[in-house]
Amino acid sequence: MTYGRPREFDIDRALEAATQQFWAVGYEATSLQDLLKSMGLSKSSLYQTFGNKHELFIRCLDHYQQSMVDKLNVQLNSSDSVKQFIGNFLEGVIAEAKNTSGRKGCLLVNTANELSQRDTDIAKAVTDGTGNVAKLFQQAIELGKQKKEISVDTSTEHLVSYLITAISGLRTMIKAGAETSTLKPVTDLIIKTLF
Repeated sequence: MTYGRPREFDIDRALEAATQQFWAVGYEATSLQDLLKSMGLSKSSLYQTFGNKHELFIRCLDHYQQSMVDKLNVQLNSSDSVKQFIGNFLEGVIAEAKNTSGRKGCLLVNTANELSQRDTDIAKAVTDGTGNVAKLFQQAIELGKQKKEISVDTSTEHLVSYLITAISGLRTMIKAGAETSTLKPVTDLIIKTLF
């Protein structure tokens, strides 16, 4: 029995490189050559490990949202308060408006705008990813209510929907070129609404 050559690359690193490529220019504008170059793989290695471009993109969406959830979980657990956690998150979102080297926005939001209306598999990946991020914000809001930081008489479910919608809107505005001066009053209002 013969075995194929062992894999000689780091799958997570290759997946991160592909994610960054898709995030920078979008699914349609990313060519196979772009992926091979950014991932440092041969065509056969890419196909054997990740499948076709479409399958790779869905894995990248999952990788992106899982990385985001892991990062947010650490930030929530290390924050002094839920208000600080959400405030820091919103500051991070609008900090991208100051980025002169390009405004990438959020890969999930970008993908929803680019492809969700015409690709059910990608729409499901976006919905699942957004749902996982929403679960983390649900955890934060429930914690805020337990600690009496959040006292508004609105259900946790509605507050999470409001927050996810507001963040998605901010990220779309940033990608479209909105300035920090336009965004800061919006984030202040989000904090005022929640706290």
